[in-house]
Amino acid sequence: MHHPYYIKMVYGSSSHADRPWREEKEDYLHFREEQQLLCNHFGDATGFLVYETKHSRGGSDGSQTIFARGSIESLGCENVWAEQQIEDDYGNRYPLGVKVRFDKIVSPEKGLTREQVYQLCPRLENHFGRVKGGLIGITLDEFKALSAALDRCE
Repeated sequence: MHHPYYIKMVYGSSSHADRPWREEKEDYLHFREEQQLLCNHFGDATGFLVYETKHSRGGSDGSQTIFARGSIESLGCENVWAEQQIEDDYGNRYPLGVKVRFDKIVSPEKGLTREQVYQLCPRLENHFGRVKGGLIGITLDEFKALSAALDRCE
């Protein structure tokens, strides 16, 4: 199902070098090779929020907050492996990417908690644990509510 906006989930990181994103700059959000369809859906969207998860193998990395917002800049999903070779700690490769522009980024520790997300968007309760491929489709109203709350985070 296509949505105009998404929450894109990314693994937490103990190193800011792993995530070189900057406000008002373009970069890519990545997908694994078998996630071509999800990458296509994301590439067709208008905007997004980024949620930092904990690693599935434990550890303390991952704030479990929404900490960034932006817009889709490319005309879809593309193979960007030649430009950015992204692998996670488990050896999964992420050769597919969608070019995006970040217009708001806060430290993940200061982002919107799941409890805050659920208060603003009750429909999203229980969605974070059952997400296939790291995307949650959201409506324009949900995007606006979460964006306004993110703007109050510093």
